[in-house]
This record gives sequence, structure tokens and C-alpha cells, in this order.
Amino acid sequence: MYAHSNEIELIGVIVERNQLYAMRLLFLSVFFLTSATCHAQWKTSVGVNIPPIIAKSAEISSEFRRNPGYSLNFNLGHTFKTGHTGLIDHKVYDRISERRTSGTFVKAGVRLYPTSMSAKQKRNHFFLGAFLILSHYRQTALFEELEVSDTYTPVSSKGTVLFPAATIGFQHNLTRFLILDWGVQKSFVLRENNYLGRRDRNYQPGAGSAQSDPFIGYFQGILSLKYQFSN
Repeated sequence: MYAHSNEIELIGVIVERNQLYAMRLLFLSVFFLTSATCHAQWKTSVGVNIPPIIAKSAEISSEFRRNPGYSLNFNLGHTFKTGHTGLIDHKVYDRISERRTSGTFVKAGVRLYPTSMSAKQKRNHFFLGAFLILSHYRQTALFEELEVSDTYTPVSSKGTVLFPAATIGFQHNLTRFLILDWGVQKSFVLRENNYLGRRDRNYQPGAGSAQSDPFIGYFQGILSLKYQFSN
């Protein structure tokens, strides 16, 4: 039914190999950062952000703190051939089918804990954060040719973008070593117009879906359970 099926299979093999390489690099980077900061006078915590799993994404979050009032944050993640278009899907046909997005992303930023600026450690506290996200994406899909019925042409798009994001939420120290973060992230994606089909049906690794409404677009949940290493 679909044309050029061999080309699609070849693209799939290449993408899978790139994904394995990206994940190895991801875990090695986190291990290096954790080892380095543990030897310094920083409190280091590392965990997994759960909500991106909905979109076939894995995200490792890390936080480095010398003062209860602020911290440095560094996250690494990868999206695995997701077809996710967001929680609200109007299913508008744009002649695109089998859309899949893969890509690696890096987030670096700071957090402020306003209620802990006195340098006194609290069990529960509110946070505000700002990030820069470097997101590499590769998208593949099938484009329906109107001239010939049931004929599809493979199309693709790829690139790397840098954009800002803001976070807001709460952090709870469950035990001496376990920390729970929950909140939301809003990204402001700046990307060239190379979307496959409608913009609101495209997924951006590290940011989420554009959705049909700019206000709710590129929102992503934060629910991260982290382990804090002892000094």
C-alpha cells in the first residue's frame, strides 16, 4: 500500500542505532557530572522525570546545590519514535500519517527557592526555574499524494534548536536521601517552519507538543523522584 517501504525500513534502522548511541552518551554524561560534584562541596541529587514517559521519552534530572535558596539544574533525555501529538488531539487531517519523532535534548538552568533564601533548609518549599533547552529532532512520516489514490511518499525533517523554558512547582524532602519534585514546565520553542503537516501535531523533544492553543502548547509536567547523595 505504501510506496518506498524499503527506504522507510532503512531510516528506521539508522534512527534506532542513533538512539542507542544517544542513550549511552546520556548515561555516561550523568555519571561523570555526578562523580565530579560529589567530590566538591555540592549537594547532588539525580532522578527520573516521569510525565515524559507518556510520549516515549526518558529524562534524567539532576540538581546541584550549595545553598538552600538556589541550585543549578542539568537534565538529559531522549525521545524514542513517538507519535504523541498532545493530550488534546483534534484529529485534523493534514495529509500526514505515521508521523514519528525522535531526538536527544539537554536542559541547563537555575532554580530559586524563595522561601529558603535565608539559607535555612526546609522540608517543603516552592521553586521557580529558568532553563535553556537544546533539542535535536528527527521526524519521519508518510505524505499522501492527492493525484494518486492510496499512494504515500516518505517525508522527513530534522534540525537542532535552542529555546528558553520556565518551571514552577514544589519540592518535598521525603527522607534524608529521597526528594520529590512536582510542577510544570512551559517552553517557548523557536523553530524554523519545517513541521510535518500542521504545527500543532508536531512533537518537540524536551518541550512537548505545540497543541492547538498557544497558551497550553509546549506545557510538560514535572514529577521527579530524586536520590540525594551524601556529602
